[in-house]
Amino acid sequence: MARKLQDTVQLKLRFSEALRRRLEREAKRQEQSLNAEIISRLEQSFRKAEDDDLIASTFRAAFGATGDLLRAIVTVIWLIERRTGEKWNEDRDTAFQVEIAMEAVLRAFVSPLNAVRAFLEFKLEEIVGGERVKRERIHEPGMVAALEALQKMGMAPSDAEIAEAAKRVEAQEAAKRAQAQEAGK
Repeated sequence: MARKLQDTVQLKLRFSEALRRRLEREAKRQEQSLNAEIISRLEQSFRKAEDDDLIASTFRAAFGATGDLLRAIVTVIWLIERRTGEKWNEDRDTAFQVEIAMEAVLRAFVSPLNAVRAFLEFKLEEIVGGERVKRERIHEPGMVAALEALQKMGMAPSDAEIAEAAKRVEAQEAAKRAQAQEAGK
């Protein structure tokens, strides 16, 4: 017989002892059982995903592509502030990271990212005269936040896809160097 949606079911879960202890502490703090805490957190995660989808569709319906851009900007600001612990309008360095992220997001809206472009834009240390030169902005919170926001919105390839593109780009560079070396002989 099929279960009804209102039926309560038992599941055996496996997770680390550290996580179990965190959940127990939070359950005690919330004055509820461990089971109730786990259910509450699961339901909250689904509500958050539904809220995010609603916000995205509302922005898109109201403003079109501009709504998506606004959503991306809000996301990068939130990510950067979370990582730096500072508000963008109260800290110059955080504001600078937001500026970097907004530029990267805008470039991605104007020229959509494929895996190779994402690698070149967000991951590559520039190649100058056949030598890798560290590009200062790559590891900055703004660039990291921009890529993450674009990935969350489905506007940038995954890290795995970018890594594959990196292998292709590096293989092409190696082939060019080998050709140049052969031509020089």
